[in-house]
Amino acid sequence: MGQYLPYIYIIKETQLPTIKDFGSFKIYMYFEDHGVPHFHVLCADFHASVAIDDFAVLTGDVPTKAYNQATKWAAKNKPLLWRKWKKYSE
Repeated sequence: MGQYLPYIYIIKETQLPTIKDFGSFKIYMYFEDHGVPHFHVLCADFHASVAIDDFAVLTGDVPTKAYNQATKWAAKNKPLLWRKWKKYSE
């Protein structure tokens, strides 16, 4: 899986709205996504889907440092994430 993540990252980066750029990774949401409301933590080396409600990792893998940084930001910006989810999932 890790062998083609950089390729996926390059392709999807232009198709995903960036919600937050941390420099070493970004938080994205897909347009017209489905399932449990979530955001994506993505960089060239990892990708994970994280639930907005309780920050559970739904799919993928993310290093602890990036997970902690992303979820700390997400906890402070949960209303924004919900608004973006509703907007992009219509």
